Amino acid sequence: MEIIEILKLISDKNRMRILNILHNKNKTCVCILEEILELNQSNLSRHLNKLKKAGIIVGEKRVQWVYYEISEKFLKENYFVKEILESRLNGGIFLEDLNRIKYSEC
Repeated sequence: MEIIEILKLISDKNRMRILNILHNKNKTCVCILEEILELNQSNLSRHLNKLKKAGIIVGEKRVQWVYYEISEKFLKENYFVKEILESRLNGGIFLEDLNRIKYSEC
């Protein structure tokens, strides 16, 4: 996947919030993402599917829930995304999401 395509995909605020959560809390249940992001299931699924089709995230079904994480292969091939997640998203809504996830359970 070309850099321009990756940047287009992650330029959406909700997708960047998803990546921020997954980067900080590995293997996160879709139910927690719904709660933290305050998105309905349909909208969240749309964002997750775009990230999944691009190979940015991977999902693992456990009983009735799907747990997502960022693809290690993707991060190795696109180190700049990891740099963004580690150094640029440390305030505003991104920090609020991480604070709220501490109190969320599936």
